[in-house]
Amino acid sequence: MSMSISRLSVGSPEMEQGLRSILEEMGAPEGEDWTASITRSTASAAWEVVFDGAPRTKADHVDWEILEHESGARFRRLLLGKDEQTLDYFKRSIRKLLWECVQFKDNPIRNHNPKLGDAFEDVVWGLLRNEDMNPIQVRFGVWREGPDGMKFVCKVEYASDRRVPWSWWSSLVRNPQDLANELTRALASRRKRQVVVAPSLRALGRRVARRGLRPTPPPPAPANTAATKEQPLNF
Repeated sequence: MSMSISRLSVGSPEMEQGLRSILEEMGAPEGEDWTASITRSTASAAWEVVFDGAPRTKADHVDWEILEHESGARFRRLLLGKDEQTLDYFKRSIRKLLWECVQFKDNPIRNHNPKLGDAFEDVVWGLLRNEDMNPIQVRFGVWREGPDGMKFVCKVEYASDRRVPWSWWSSLVRNPQDLANELTRALASRRKRQVVVAPSLRALGRRVARRGLRPTPPPPAPANTAATKEQPLNF
């Protein structure tokens, strides 16, 4: 997890320190090396943010100019105006790029309280970013409790053709720490199940190989079977 900073100059020592702290905290996924540069030419100019690192799916990062090369890819983006030239905006933007394994889909908490919405995302990202699930999708929901009270729910979902899928719902929680406690327990439980299931599957595979068993192929479908309609997923 290597992140190096080649240049950092936006005209404000305080802002530069904040940007540096975010980059150091953010790091990079295991096995990836990244180099960052954040500059602007004048006090009123855009921030030019440039990253060199591992390739990413272009369709998931349309806000970035992407130039692929032999050793990876170069990502460039201009942050314009006071709304984009903030530490919070910068953090969300680069987190989505660097850690695309954790994908935040819906977060209506931000509509009610942006800082609280960020805090919920931060605790979930911190717990999921190094898990062996890629990609993993995260959604939040808001539950109103009386005229002034609200509770929140989180759904985490991992789908894979190669590994056992995993889906988890939190209970209704009041704050990010409550969610962190629940998700920590859920991840620990998942890891324990993997420790038990993996040897069992390997042992089954060895027994099948020793006996020379082969799976029975499914019968061919009738020639004029009507097409089955795909059912939409309900989140």
